[in-house]
Amino acid sequence: MTGWAEMAHEELLAAVADAQLARNAIDARMLAAVAELESRGLAPEHGYRDTADMLQSVQRVPVAVARARVRAARAVVPERSLLGEELPAELPSTALGLAAAEISFEHVRVIQQTIAALPAHLEADHRKPLERDLAELGRTLDPEALRRAGKHALALLDPDGPRPRDGAPARTRLRFMPRGEGFEARGWFDRESAAVVRTALSPLSELVPEHGPGECEETGCEHLPGERRPDPRSIAEREGDALVELCRRMLDSGALPIDGGARPQVTVTIPLTELRGSGAGLLSFGDGTLASAIKAEDARRWACDAAIVPIVLGSRGEPLDVGRRSRLVTPALRRALEQRDGGCAQPGCSIPAQWTAAHHIEHWSKGGSTCLENLVLLCPRHHRLVHRGEWTIMMEDGLPVFHPPWWAGGRPSRNLLHRPDLIGRVDEPALPSRGERALALLD
Repeated sequence: MTGWAEMAHEELLAAVADAQLARNAIDARMLAAVAELESRGLAPEHGYRDTADMLQSVQRVPVAVARARVRAARAVVPERSLLGEELPAELPSTALGLAAAEISFEHVRVIQQTIAALPAHLEADHRKPLERDLAELGRTLDPEALRRAGKHALALLDPDGPRPRDGAPARTRLRFMPRGEGFEARGWFDRESAAVVRTALSPLSELVPEHGPGECEETGCEHLPGERRPDPRSIAEREGDALVELCRRMLDSGALPIDGGARPQVTVTIPLTELRGSGAGLLSFGDGTLASAIKAEDARRWACDAAIVPIVLGSRGEPLDVGRRSRLVTPALRRALEQRDGGCAQPGCSIPAQWTAAHHIEHWSKGGSTCLENLVLLCPRHHRLVHRGEWTIMMEDGLPVFHPPWWAGGRPSRNLLHRPDLIGRVDEPALPSRGERALALLD
């Protein structure tokens, strides 16, 4: 280890400067790796929503930092065309400064935010010179000073401020538009309707509960007991989750009107052979207007905590016999799971038990039994992740232990956020030998 105490003053100052340059270079290396992850689409292949979701989980950074890294990588790393030609980066001058280790990741974020605030009617004439000048200023200013300089520049370029928006629609409306792997909801609500909807969503979209000793997920936590724990979700994400949860609870409550002679329900139709393998089924929407394919692995996830209706089909796919429903997890077993896991059992997850599903560690379609030792509570996000098959769950001393994939670089662990009574009383799972993975970045 470097003998800092033996260094002369000038040598120590030079070492600090060199360390910052090395950190800037590591920022550039990080963003290049993130851009490559994004271009290959590796995150969905491994069960994550997107690259930011993967970075948050694997690198154990706040979700805001993970998203910022993805946005920055898209802006400063050149892409390649279908012919393999390198295309200019979105922020070319910023990319040059980062590659030279003269600006940091924080500078990149400030430049991105400033360029994003440039009004559309000024982009054609001012976007390129503004980005160039901000990148040049970033070589001599700290990020906060650069932010102030950007605000001054925007104020001079657009002294009239934001332009007025178009008039609002007259009637409440909501549409679902197919987009990627899901649907984008677009709509408009008058004030009264919005008040009703947001009031119903409010108790389901709250921040994570009060902060107790040892419960905070933030590294170097300085929050006091009784304060709110940090929630990685944005307001929009919390309200989106709350809307789905509100509808899920209404479907489970039986309070909705009869629809087509039966209770409203989401239906998945899939042959048993496909359910056990890697085929696909059909996800039918309750309103009868939409339907889409669903992967067998997702159908297995739904079946973990669903009512199963076995149907015998004829040679042409026609139903010949419909069996009776059987709830896989009984209320008593569910209560036992909630007492044991307290919430989502994935390490680091703070989602409470009422927002989780019971997952079979050894799936029932492969002979797994419905018992406490073969069940674990998982939130929707981590339920999807576990069903990808790269994480494994083992029961040790009556508690679930999660083993990450080899490339994640982590150790097997438990989630004790919901069970602070076990902290200090449970031995940590043993770390298997993984070989030497350390990389010396600085002497």
